[in-house]
Amino acid sequence: LEKTRYFSERGIRIVHIWEDDFDHKKDIVHSQIKNILGKTESKIFARKCQVIEIESVNDFLELNHIQGKVRSIVKLGLYHNNELVSVMAFDKFEGRKKMLEGGWNLNRFCSKLNTNIIGGASKLLKYFIDKYNPKRIISYANRDWSTGDLYISLGFNKVSESKPDYKYIVCGKRVHKSNFKKSITGISESKLDIPKIYDCGKIKFEYLNI
Repeated sequence: LEKTRYFSERGIRIVHIWEDDFDHKKDIVHSQIKNILGKTESKIFARKCQVIEIESVNDFLELNHIQGKVRSIVKLGLYHNNELVSVMAFDKFEGRKKMLEGGWNLNRFCSKLNTNIIGGASKLLKYFIDKYNPKRIISYANRDWSTGDLYISLGFNKVSESKPDYKYIVCGKRVHKSNFKKSITGISESKLDIPKIYDCGKIKFEYLNI
């Protein structure tokens, strides 16, 4: 995080690529890098796409999102010529706390690998707002990769930054700390002899539908 801030102050963007992601999700990593550099091969205009609510986005997320699948309530798909090219998903949790009525968490958005859907995020979000009339939408940008520019372009405001958080390294992969709670392992976390690694934290954004 200190390195990220140091270079940000000098107009240089740092992207953190984790070894296990590069080993197991190399296609996604390559696609994201090309998107950052503006070198994405395929471009589709959202005005030529149709928004459809779908039952599951997890297969699409596993193939196209660095964080993979997620539990969600509302799942929107963007289709071009009957092909799913982008998804956006929402749940009702702000961290571990259930949100008040009218509150939603935008917990996933991504497009098909090596494809830039121009206006895709805006079209999906507008559909959600028009149909569900949320009072408030929050979302978190992963600072390892994101600067949060997309949220700003969608009308969100930055509200906070979280401190770096850790995961455990098991068999060469990062594993979420929730898998090692005392209630699961029977051992206090402080006594676990497993290496940890810290990320850059997250940036929290908020959209108020007033």
